[in-house]
Amino acid sequence: MLFRSAEPVVPAPLPTPPVEVAPPAPPLSLPQGPVALGGELSVVCPERQAPAYPAQSRRLGETGKVVLRVTLDERGKVAAANIERSSGYPRLDEAALGAVRGWRCTPARRNGQAVEATALQPFNFVLEGN
Repeated sequence: MLFRSAEPVVPAPLPTPPVEVAPPAPPLSLPQGPVALGGELSVVCPERQAPAYPAQSRRLGETGKVVLRVTLDERGKVAAANIERSSGYPRLDEAALGAVRGWRCTPARRNGQAVEATALQPFNFVLEGN
């Protein structure tokens, strides 16, 4: 005798193998620290004024080249300026520092974000004529 059931027969579910979930990928590491600008700041600093030649340095015939290391903040403002290489004359060095501190620059960008930047900026103090 055959037995028929009114209810349909549902096969038992097959066991599913465990699924391994990979750990999330670490975030992309973006470069840290200030952007090093190549070349002089004159390219990115539309608001800049040359240093005034100190009167006493003119009288004494002081000439030389000052190289400053300049750090710009995220807004393009000079955050720090230090003497990388002195002219040999403190008056000339201070004139260069005083001038660059008033500059306003276009902020450097990394991945579309404004970031801090550094650059070397030379100043040549040369007396022309007598």
